[in-house]
Amino acid sequence: MFWKDKQGNKLTRKEFMSRWKVGIQMVTPLQQVRIQVRSTKISLIGIIAGIGVSIYKFENLWWVLLILLGVLGVTSMQLVGMIQKRNILENIEKLKKEVDDND
Repeated sequence: MFWKDKQGNKLTRKEFMSRWKVGIQMVTPLQQVRIQVRSTKISLIGIIAGIGVSIYKFENLWWVLLILLGVLGVTSMQLVGMIQKRNILENIEKLKKEVDDND
């Protein structure tokens, strides 16, 4: 298996991994939070779907319903916290941009 860079040059596994590592280390906290919010929303959709299936098959899956209801609460609160963090980081970015523009 081989990878290619943006110019189409083949990369060895070692070259790919070193570039990937550098790229991952350059991810900003705002980018991290945006990814976490998006992923948590996807998880919530799955949890809600699981709750629906558990209700439909309640006789056999009542115990799964209990677990999913607990997870729903925890995951919802995580999402709220991440959205608050994202909003704070976005406000900091806006302020930083305004300061840079005024200089």
